[in-house]
Amino acid sequence: MITLPMKLPTLGVIGYIAAAFLVACSASRRNPTEPIPAVRIDLSQHGLPKDFFSPDADTKCASHIIGYRFVVWLNDETVAVGFNTSPNCRPSPYQKVRGIARILVFNTQGSIKASRDLPYDADGGTVLVAPGEGKAGPGGTLLFRIEEAGESKSGVLLLDANLKDTARLDRFLEQTTFVDHALVFQEGVVWTGPRTYDTFDGFPLVQTRKKEEFWPVGTMDRKFGEHGVAYMLCQQELRSNEWVYDNVVHAYAKRRCRMVAELDGQPSWEVPLKEEGTAVITGILADGSVVGQVPAKGRKDRQPAIWKKDGRTETLPWIAQSFCGAVESATPDMSRYATFAREDCNRDVGHWIIFDRTSQTPITDRLFPRNGRAALSPDGLHYASFEAGELRIYALPSLPTVVNSR
Repeated sequence: MITLPMKLPTLGVIGYIAAAFLVACSASRRNPTEPIPAVRIDLSQHGLPKDFFSPDADTKCASHIIGYRFVVWLNDETVAVGFNTSPNCRPSPYQKVRGIARILVFNTQGSIKASRDLPYDADGGTVLVAPGEGKAGPGGTLLFRIEEAGESKSGVLLLDANLKDTARLDRFLEQTTFVDHALVFQEGVVWTGPRTYDTFDGFPLVQTRKKEEFWPVGTMDRKFGEHGVAYMLCQQELRSNEWVYDNVVHAYAKRRCRMVAELDGQPSWEVPLKEEGTAVITGILADGSVVGQVPAKGRKDRQPAIWKKDGRTETLPWIAQSFCGAVESATPDMSRYATFAREDCNRDVGHWIIFDRTSQTPITDRLFPRNGRAALSPDGLHYASFEAGELRIYALPSLPTVVNSR
């Protein structure tokens, strides 16, 4: 009998095994089997800088140099990935960075459909800058957000699936809506009193709504739908049993809040929060119900919920109580939704978790790097990730025939 020498694991392998073991032990439930991507595309072949996913590449100079890092579904079969090929930091103290963002479009089989380089003003000098952003726009477009740096203006550029310009608006984007990703802009800068908002939707882009909104004193959060608004209205306890509405958020004050929905041509309706504290509004669904995240006892972060017109609140399946996370990607009807969740906000690795409203068990729960990006397809049958130098496309189980809304 021949005995072969046993190959000992390297320190890197030991470290990886130890980290995976610790994460597994800290999870509140067993994770589903890690899926194998249906498509993997090496983006170094398409100009992705080799150090793009180094641990601090997206944070080291982000306060002064604008970078782009996104993955966006344009429709059920088409996904775009974007990154800056220009440096994330100045090569030398006096050499300004001239930004170049590269956008690539692929189908779900991994075939490239379009590519484009967009120059932008990346270097803020001594002025703080906001991170670059790419997201879904109205009518299946890609919204490329132009952030302010130097002498440039904030604005949005809309690109079609072939990355051709469809519209540019040199205005500061207030929000996009949850269902159609319509664009909402505020007219001018208004500190007090009523404010006027313009909504643009469709392909080609047209203005669909212009309305003056007067936010009551005590409004904490607000979201626009295609045809209405929802906002969180809160009282604060400044002295014992003395509850007041105030636009100033007072530290340590108790709060009691209610969600108010005002839809065009319909009576307004509201739902009070069951727990003390504020909620975060995610968006307004097509049927007029409102999606948000509400405070819950024993939880590190808020729980997703849907407020109904009849006053009911549907609590949705969510992450373990020790984790924190926000709804980061969802189908337009909220039948499926995803989050990047962490137990420790300082960790570089968390969990990418996808839920179906019909089940308390997530359909995907996998380790995911903080500097990665991921998104659900509009039909909920795929998700794409931009991580470790690759674009990866995963298939998901078919949607149930009926979504239980109780």
